[in-house]
Amino acid sequence: MILLVVVEGLSDKCFFEYVFEHVLCETLETLRQREPKVEVKVREAQGIDEMLKRTLPDVCKVQDLYFKVIAIVDSDEMHKPFGKGTRISRLQELLKSYKHLRAFPVRDNLEDLIQNCLPSQKRREFNDRIHNRSKLEAAKWAIRKEQGLNVDTLKNKLADLEGYLRCQQQKEI
Repeated sequence: MILLVVVEGLSDKCFFEYVFEHVLCETLETLRQREPKVEVKVREAQGIDEMLKRTLPDVCKVQDLYFKVIAIVDSDEMHKPFGKGTRISRLQELLKSYKHLRAFPVRDNLEDLIQNCLPSQKRREFNDRIHNRSKLEAAKWAIRKEQGLNVDTLKNKLADLEGYLRCQQQKEI
């Protein structure tokens, strides 16, 4: 059984693989005790528009492959136009159409989430890496142990996502 997490880009994928492996690992382990065959996969969609247009509808149509699909989106971009409405209205349509789909907005965006969890002396270097290299390179740098990413702060900021995973422990999968 696969729990599929769909994120916007490659930097999000790198970061959320870390989150599931190191931050929400206890919650996932508890879920696996109930259902040992649960596997978490993180997939990047190459942008929010691609996620809403193709990726989410495509993966949700093959319900036999994924018992749950979680879309993680940056909330700061969801008000922008998409088709005849907005990105948020399209996401709401998808949520209504596919009962096994859930969405979790990152309160601002991935960069802000990471930055808020880094020690203050590392934040400038993180921003420099985003601007001088790439978001992917900056995310990879931030999750290295020596950077001091505050796992407790990160866990608090992802409480809704952890809560959803905990709810799965109570339900039949």
